[in-house]
Amino acid sequence: MKLDREIDRILEEVNCLAKQQGKLTGFCIGNTRKVNATGMYFSPIRNTTKLVAGSAIVYEVAQAESIARLIDGRVDYVLVDTEKKISPERYGGQNVGNVERAVREIVRASKILTYKGNDLTVDSIEGLVVEVLSSHPRGLSGKKAAIIGAGNLGSKLALKLVERGMNVTITRRDREKLDTVVAALNFIKPLETIAKVSGSTDNLAAAKGADLLIGLTDGSPVISAEMIETLAPGAVLVDAGKGCFLPEAISLAERNDIPIYRADIRAGFEGHIGIALGTEHIVLRSLGRKEINGVHVVSGGLLGRMNEVVVDNVHDPRYVYGLANGVGDFIRVLDIDQKERIQIIQQYIVSRDDQ
Repeated sequence: MKLDREIDRILEEVNCLAKQQGKLTGFCIGNTRKVNATGMYFSPIRNTTKLVAGSAIVYEVAQAESIARLIDGRVDYVLVDTEKKISPERYGGQNVGNVERAVREIVRASKILTYKGNDLTVDSIEGLVVEVLSSHPRGLSGKKAAIIGAGNLGSKLALKLVERGMNVTITRRDREKLDTVVAALNFIKPLETIAKVSGSTDNLAAAKGADLLIGLTDGSPVISAEMIETLAPGAVLVDAGKGCFLPEAISLAERNDIPIYRADIRAGFEGHIGIALGTEHIVLRSLGRKEINGVHVVSGGLLGRMNEVVVDNVHDPRYVYGLANGVGDFIRVLDIDQKERIQIIQQYIVSRDDQ
């Protein structure tokens, strides 16, 4: 099917759903280093609380450019994966994987929002793990996790899990790189975190006694039946790299009625889109400073100057948060003049509500 016809079909469905549900429209342009046999492909329509979006995964900047030309002005938002995952070695020295820049140079009518595909995937996996293991009195704390494949995704997930109190073992073939990643993660984690990250080049040894086994290779089947047999009782299995389990491992899990979870990015996508739209709203509609009845007010994340009253929205204030101390925090003990500043703004809000 030609690209333009497929885009037309997707946009028709997106706009129909958005109109029915009173939502915004969008189209996601993602990129990945994991090559699909069919080349560029379209992923399912994403229907979030505020936005309905079509989605395509590209392998070349030229593909992103073609899609951008076809969708510009036909959706409210073009959402671009800003991570640089397209290899210049694969597509030539001039193709540095900068999909975001290429799309920005084309899109003029729609608004552009960016996201990081790996981050929303990691957030989705973390959310799944927390939910599945939430029945334990200590949650994840004290449990052991084994992450098979410590690339970008695996390393980010390892940090999140060790911060939750899990002892995490990560694996990769290159021992030198593995040691570097392990040292970095243990250095970054909070000093108060007792749990640690360790590394292994032996997948079976990493899996031994683990309460959580996550496959995060690039789709290469590496998790064996033997690895599953060595896990702790009641262990949770996650195929986050799509295709990480060998057939015999899947058969063993099925015979023992052990579910194998996969990375469902809907929750992560919902969260990231909410952050992007929410931040846009704050910057465009509430950020600023002005004077109200002789009192200086500030809102929307600007660093408050000394004695400025911090409100939710200087353009339409509804809440007073406090009085800025000029260095990024609030004044905790107010004098008479400072209390009066706050009272003036609170009275202003009340008088507007009464009108």
